[in-house]
Amino acid sequence: MRISRLNRVRVGERLFDLILDPDAGTVSLIVPAGGAKENMQAGIKDAGGLLYLPTLKDRHTHLDKHFLGEPWKPLQPFVTLPGQLAFEQTLLASLPTTAAERARRLLDVLLDQGTTKIRTHVDVDPRIGLSHLEDVLAVREQYRGRMEIEIVAFPQQGLLRSESVAIMKRALRAGADLVGGVDPAGLDRQLERSLEAMFELSAEFDAGVDLHLHDPGHLGAYTIERFADLTAEAGKAGRASVSHAYCLGQIPPEQSRELARRLGDEGVAIVTSVPIDRPMPRVGELLAEGVDVGIGTDNVRDAWSPFGNGDLLARTSRLAERFGWVTDDDLLKAFALPADGPLEPVEGAPATFMLVDSQHPMHAVASVPAREAVFSRGQLVGGRWAGREKPGVGG
Repeated sequence: MRISRLNRVRVGERLFDLILDPDAGTVSLIVPAGGAKENMQAGIKDAGGLLYLPTLKDRHTHLDKHFLGEPWKPLQPFVTLPGQLAFEQTLLASLPTTAAERARRLLDVLLDQGTTKIRTHVDVDPRIGLSHLEDVLAVREQYRGRMEIEIVAFPQQGLLRSESVAIMKRALRAGADLVGGVDPAGLDRQLERSLEAMFELSAEFDAGVDLHLHDPGHLGAYTIERFADLTAEAGKAGRASVSHAYCLGQIPPEQSRELARRLGDEGVAIVTSVPIDRPMPRVGELLAEGVDVGIGTDNVRDAWSPFGNGDLLARTSRLAERFGWVTDDDLLKAFALPADGPLEPVEGAPATFMLVDSQHPMHAVASVPAREAVFSRGQLVGGRWAGREKPGVGG
């Protein structure tokens, strides 16, 4: 459906007509509702007072490892990380679909839910080689203009443990954007050498760094301190992230505040998937110290969890509820974490936004309404208006 004009879009408390330029991908004109002449017969859609909101950015997902649309896979209780990694490899190898098929399936789900920018971690190791990465790189081209995709080369089995430095170099040459890593102490068992290897790769390929860190308590906190040290030494401020970082919610508040100040000073971001089964970073404290905080959906029905549907707005609502953010200021603060643009359209800016049946952004965080329409650069790419079929077997 090609839409060039949206009538009666609610922005704040007023209704406007938006004139879109789908070829340029921009909002070309914003006028009070009914204030523009009807100079086009086709491509007009009445929004009926739906609320304009920016689309969302998911800072941590895995396009290649979810089970949406696959036959149900019984899981096992988590016992040890090496045991879980072996279990995941077995399940992934049993899937009848390719990583490319799974990536497209999840991308369509994300678009329908208002997400138009993602950072995906993609497994690489000597066993699977670059097969997952090559599939996701091809899919990124297919979705260019609809979904902005940043790729982390992710040594899920451990950067040093699986002897993946060489394959990581191949992944970065092939088109991965960032260097990944996981639990330098708990999995690689060589905290210093693992972190150094990550930053050596980042220096060689001028890439950002995103570390999965599950290690708890003071061990995790020390890992973050060393990560911040290396970020400063490598000049990677604004290009370094720690995902999960459960330890920041486990150490005493006075220690986490001190570490938050350090992260703010060194430009290290924290990305959380808002777990409900364990401690998590104290987000308000991080924000108060100027830390860039992102939200990711992470597990979407995979070998680690049967839960998750990729809905980033629902995950944002969970964050607000978990921290008791009930005032309008707090709800707006929550929405700002995944929002990928201003709350109001701007003439000449990219026409990337979503329409929802809500009173305002705070209401949207609290109620998690369906996304009625999702636009990316002037093109209708998701939401109910797109009428896309949902994943089949397994849901």
